Amino acid sequence: MLQSIHIKLLPSKLILGLLSGVSIACCAIILTLPILLYVKFIIIALILVSSAYFILRDVLFRLPNSWQTIDVDNKGALMMTNRNGQKFQLKPAPSSFIHAGCSVLNFKSNNIKQKGFNFSFPPVILLPRAENTGELRRLRVWLRWFKQEENQEDLSADLSA
Repeated sequence: MLQSIHIKLLPSKLILGLLSGVSIACCAIILTLPILLYVKFIIIALILVSSAYFILRDVLFRLPNSWQTIDVDNKGALMMTNRNGQKFQLKPAPSSFIHAGCSVLNFKSNNIKQKGFNFSFPPVILLPRAENTGELRRLRVWLRWFKQEENQEDLSADLSA
């Protein structure tokens, strides 16, 4: 029987540094290009605004649609809670990346237009920390098991067709 998993998402200085560094490098590259000055500033402004949005949503968890907790109950259902307190029962997409050093959870977008989400659900980037390594390990095991189960269902559907 599966034990329930509860992970509270915490801000990550590593991801903050990586996103900030990449956006600064992109701005520096744009400054060196031989294009009009006002076009450079428009592009740089777009880079900075989009970087600020993703940092606020995926790193600092400050926006209303930012994920706050991940819960997997003993039946294997994945529940995500956002900052507004809305709960979503989601299924991980096959494009999710699972590794001990970093895991990225993408979600299937079957009922997208529910509870204020007009597009796909935002991904979750999970890095190991001292306080949640056991829970993250159990989540990775569950995700690998889920992906294996998904692949077997896809194969059986292909064979029956």
